Amino acid sequence: MLPGSHGEASRGPVSGVLLQEAGEFLLPQRCLVCERFGAAIHPRCVALLPAAEPPRCLRCWRPGPGTWCPRCAAGGPDAPAFDGLRTPFVFAGDARRAILEAKFRGTTALLPPLARVAAAAIPAEWGVDAVVPVPLGRGRRRARGYNQAELAAREVVRALGLPLQARWLRRTRETPPQATLGAAARATNLRNAFEARLPDSPPRSLLVVDDVTTTGVTFEAAAHALRAAGARRVYALALARED
Repeated sequence: MLPGSHGEASRGPVSGVLLQEAGEFLLPQRCLVCERFGAAIHPRCVALLPAAEPPRCLRCWRPGPGTWCPRCAAGGPDAPAFDGLRTPFVFAGDARRAILEAKFRGTTALLPPLARVAAAAIPAEWGVDAVVPVPLGRGRRRARGYNQAELAAREVVRALGLPLQARWLRRTRETPPQATLGAAARATNLRNAFEARLPDSPPRSLLVVDDVTTTGVTFEAAAHALRAAGARRVYALALARED
């Protein structure tokens, strides 16, 4: 039964997640890619997922020739609000299947292997000090029982030895899912949808983590809020990019 269906809602999100985790522990896992038992996705199968290979813009990670895309090269107010973006995979094929299974069907065991590869894609020169997951609205998190961006971020901090700061960024209002909107609506959907609260002496470099990015609007909205709260540099990391 899918998360958020009537049967699971009657059990409540906490009990639903506990039952899901118990099922994942007791039942043998079958790999999403090769369908052999032993893991939600085997390391060798992760290596087969469609990679977001260069050449790409070093700031927004858009595919194309050259070091910078025209938007990022021009700079100014039209440039992305974040300082850099990386994703290890393209949101297609089995990478897309894995993220959707984790996001909507509760197969959260798929997230750690993808997140570990994502962590390895972060340039050392970013000098990240802390990791901030993109928050879900309260209603969506209550219905799903978890935030897939936060689960991915937890694996990123394990891989990098960094602190996770899940309370530094929050949503101020519920918004329709970006995937359900056209390009014009996406650009305005998340405007002023985030609020950041940072310590008096915030880390110099923050990394915002999400599962998927397409236009970068979610990361831009998060970066605007974090900069307004005192962050100097804000970088972005997603498991996959929809090119």
